[in-house]
Amino acid sequence: MGRQLTVSGVSLEIEEKGQGRPILFLHPGEGLQANRPWMDALARSHRVIAPAHPGFGGSALPDWIGTVDDLAYLYLDLAQQLKLDGAVLAGNCFGGWIAAEMAVRNTSGFAGLLLAAPLGIKAGGVLDRDITDMHAIGRAEFMRLAWADPSKGEIDYTKLPDTELAGIARGREALCVFGWKPYMHNPRLKRWLHRIDIPTHLIWGEQDGIVSTAYGEAWKAEIPGATMETVPRAGHYPHWEQPDGFAARVKAFTDRI
Repeated sequence: MGRQLTVSGVSLEIEEKGQGRPILFLHPGEGLQANRPWMDALARSHRVIAPAHPGFGGSALPDWIGTVDDLAYLYLDLAQQLKLDGAVLAGNCFGGWIAAEMAVRNTSGFAGLLLAAPLGIKAGGVLDRDITDMHAIGRAEFMRLAWADPSKGEIDYTKLPDTELAGIARGREALCVFGWKPYMHNPRLKRWLHRIDIPTHLIWGEQDGIVSTAYGEAWKAEIPGATMETVPRAGHYPHWEQPDGFAARVKAFTDRI
């Protein structure tokens, strides 16, 4: 369990580790997870601040919070409260979507934006499915699409305590609250990505079956000056599947800015 911090009336669970340039890392829809080698890797050269989204982990979900807009404003307030000037804003998957929504609103406290396989925009036509419907497929199929090596993401739920199982269930329910309709994107966000005025870097797993590298190129095309690189032997969660390689790419980006 991390520490609890109240931000704009919301009690958030915050995990923090390391020293150096701050990274505000926003987790994917699968949550923070108990085992965090990615955080250890990032913390070798950065101060990593990773909040559990409202409804995930030990974070509250007040009834007045229900959209990604709410999360964007909440985390902008968190960054201000923690005085994270010069920080890097980062997020994977659902967390990347939130980070982008923050960046189109206000980048004044951040030196750079790092998006790892973000959800959040509509890239194709009306009938094109840009984002795999993660709720409409079985767990085995999800693991096959989300991981280059599904064995790295396997969790033995029979060995988890009831409190952790309840947290996982809460997180899945919260993800539906924030991203069910329209499914995991904001139809208007793509139009506002041009407002992002800080260095932006995209990281994508080469075997990502949830959102393709072509979807990543659509993101890159809309953000002025954005760069993108892929991670071999990684799927939708490159920070989990290749934590050292992910951390090395993040450090190269933060050194550059």
